[in-house]
Amino acid sequence: MNKNLFSLLLFIFILKAEKNNLSYLILNNLDTVDSNLNQILIDNFDYLDIQFDDITFQYFEEGDEPTDFIFLNMDKIKELGILYGVNYVLSNKITQTDSKINLESRLYHTRSGGLVNQRKINLMAYFDGRENELKLWIGELTGGIKPDWRKERNSILFLSSDEIVYDKTPLKSALRSLLIPGWGQIYSNEKLYAALWFGSELSLGIFSYLFYRNYQNSRNNYLLNQKLYTNSNDEKEVGNYRSLAESDWDNHKTYSELTILFAKAIGVGWLTNTLHAWIVGPRPKTKLYRKWDTPIVTP
Repeated sequence: MNKNLFSLLLFIFILKAEKNNLSYLILNNLDTVDSNLNQILIDNFDYLDIQFDDITFQYFEEGDEPTDFIFLNMDKIKELGILYGVNYVLSNKITQTDSKINLESRLYHTRSGGLVNQRKINLMAYFDGRENELKLWIGELTGGIKPDWRKERNSILFLSSDEIVYDKTPLKSALRSLLIPGWGQIYSNEKLYAALWFGSELSLGIFSYLFYRNYQNSRNNYLLNQKLYTNSNDEKEVGNYRSLAESDWDNHKTYSELTILFAKAIGVGWLTNTLHAWIVGPRPKTKLYRKWDTPIVTP
């Protein structure tokens, strides 16, 4: 048995179905050692002949892509079929945290070594959930699911919509973006959109401020040159001040229009950003789960 902290123990047992004479070699790749799992499976699959053995996960080769595992280990699947005299190899990788159960399972045919079925689930952890999910999966493959197992799974489902309290909603997302552009998108884990909205509104705001400041400067210069033009008796100065005043007047009109245009763009963008935050806001998934009230028991 590999004692490395990051190594996973694989329990191997042979399941020989009496009903159809098909046999299974099942490899359970667990994140923790579970000495009770073998007996649990024996007790719940009384129509199967179960035998146990040990093997480390280093027996199989891993590739860069998920499909590499299938092609790299086809010959080994065939060897296991001959060695244990089984028709199928069922490989289960099971991990559990305080809040999630993850099950990745693949069923191989030992004659061809090819993949014939697979399952991947990620759901809220519940009491004895790891064992129950494994029983449901094996029971589905071998035709022996018990009603209590489904009832156990359904216990994490909300029975009524009145019981559901959403921590995050599209409305909360929209209200956040109404206050600060991009905040609602961050709230909805849409970080790229958040950066785009915040950056665009910030850019529009900077340009609007610069145009407004130039508008004020042009307006002040116009008033100053107009005053100098009125008070001057020098013909050359009068012409110069008049030319400057006319230029300042044109500039002040241009910057005024640009300031108004960019201010409108900010307003439209702000409202659009709020609508977008509502559209991408978090919504309930098709299947809703609640936490089991009993504390999780980890072997």
